Amino acid sequence: MVHKLSYENFQKARRYLMTFGRDLEQELFRFHFENGHPEKVISLLKQYQGENGGFKNMGEGHSVIPNSMDTSMAFQYLSEVGATSKEEIVQKGIKFIIDTFDNELKCWHPRPDQLCNGWSDNPCAELAGFLYEFRELVPQDEIKDVIDTAIDSMSTIHTSKEERRFYFLEALSLHRLAVRIDEPLKSIILGQLQRDIFEIIETDSSKWTTTYCAKPFFFASSPESPMFSAINEYVIQSLANEINTQAEDGHFILNWNVDEEGAFV
Repeated sequence: MVHKLSYENFQKARRYLMTFGRDLEQELFRFHFENGHPEKVISLLKQYQGENGGFKNMGEGHSVIPNSMDTSMAFQYLSEVGATSKEEIVQKGIKFIIDTFDNELKCWHPRPDQLCNGWSDNPCAELAGFLYEFRELVPQDEIKDVIDTAIDSMSTIHTSKEERRFYFLEALSLHRLAVRIDEPLKSIILGQLQRDIFEIIETDSSKWTTTYCAKPFFFASSPESPMFSAINEYVIQSLANEINTQAEDGHFILNWNVDEEGAFV
């Protein structure tokens, strides 16, 4: 049985967003559901971009310091609304991504207070994907270098249950890289994700609203998504769970929190 959000509950969700949501997400909603203009989303995103081209306060990295995590989130939005390399916001953002790549360790450091010892798929794979998407702004040898590093460094599934709770963020970053690059690299990454997908997603519906985990629909935003056919049963179930657990005021229950600096915890 296919569950659909009723018009009444859709309107409840809209009212909640327009009352309590940020202007950025409000405008993104209008873009998707009310024929909103992409330039309005792009204009609002500029308020989150620092002088050095990086982004802040997007809910991933740091509220006041531009960083790689928030920059990856901003580029998700830019890509979503069809921004092009002709946009200054994209040009500055890509320059930030290039400038902040640690050539010695071959990685991007996620946050100002979170340095890594080498490549981590989250957010490195995703940032590599955005370099590829806007590759006319990037020297070709740099693209090849970071894509090769991504392929060589692709994470494998960890053995402990606790580690698997967080691996899905790595997998989502790899997925965002895969949908942006060409063959044969696309199939290499998607092939690994398809092999590992049931170790990545949470299939126990009782945990979808109580535990920080990968809800199946995270990996399939539409039936056209490359992972949909492998997990379609769980995608539909997890979407039905969102509908069935919607709060009376219209919001949908998150299974994570953010700290005072705007990072997920």
